[in-house]
Amino acid sequence: MQENSRHAKEPAWPETYEARRDKVRRFNLTSDIFFGKVMEEIPACQEFIRILTKENLKIIKVRTQYSIRNVENHSIILDALAQDENGKLVNVEIHPREDEDHVKRVRFYLGSIDVSFLEKGNSFEKLPEVYLIYITEKDFIGKGQGIYHVDRILRECKTELCNGVHEIYVNLEAPPGDCRQQELLTYMKHSDRAHETDAFPALASRVNLLKEKREGVEIMCEILEQERAEGRNEGMELAKKIYSLARQGKSAEEIAGELGIPVWEVKRLVD
Repeated sequence: MQENSRHAKEPAWPETYEARRDKVRRFNLTSDIFFGKVMEEIPACQEFIRILTKENLKIIKVRTQYSIRNVENHSIILDALAQDENGKLVNVEIHPREDEDHVKRVRFYLGSIDVSFLEKGNSFEKLPEVYLIYITEKDFIGKGQGIYHVDRILRECKTELCNGVHEIYVNLEAPPGDCRQQELLTYMKHSDRAHETDAFPALASRVNLLKEKREGVEIMCEILEQERAEGRNEGMELAKKIYSLARQGKSAEEIAGELGIPVWEVKRLVD
């Protein structure tokens, strides 16, 4: 079996500043990489959160690409995790893919946040109030709303039973019914000066810095190079595992099942 890796050498990043800037200008806020870099600035993050929650939260801390490690189960990386002055947490997730169980993913994220932030020995009363804003490209719920809020209702008496969780689903397909929210969601899709409004000046300023100013463009290029390097390393490690299992006589289906990857990805290397 010939080991022709699919991870061929990629072309170098364009050398001129103009070429790099043109690359970065293609990004919008639906990219988790670009979104995370924009959200690092507290005023921009605060504007974004306030518009979507309609809550006057004062954000004091933001962490992007925040990793919650779990030795025995799945680890997760949160796109943006903010904290307000009262200890409330706001997790914003960008998930444009349509082939996922979004609702169960949200359930897992909320559970992981709870376990991570409830220190050992503390009572459940110490669990922080959490907002989870989950953003998708399509209206996967299918009811024609741009924003959905989930409430816990007692079926027998129609009374809300709050547990400190605010579950909010946002999509870029259907109208949200609120002018400022509509302006923000439209801006997410384009993220350029033509779609700026007075509703989010700090957010627009941050986006313009990263897409148009030399300082911001260089920051984005450095991040992208790191991402590309990490992707190449991960791809090489995966290819080694596939080749090793194939030498042991395992079929493409067995390898895919063991590594948790699609069968076609295995066959592209070993067939």
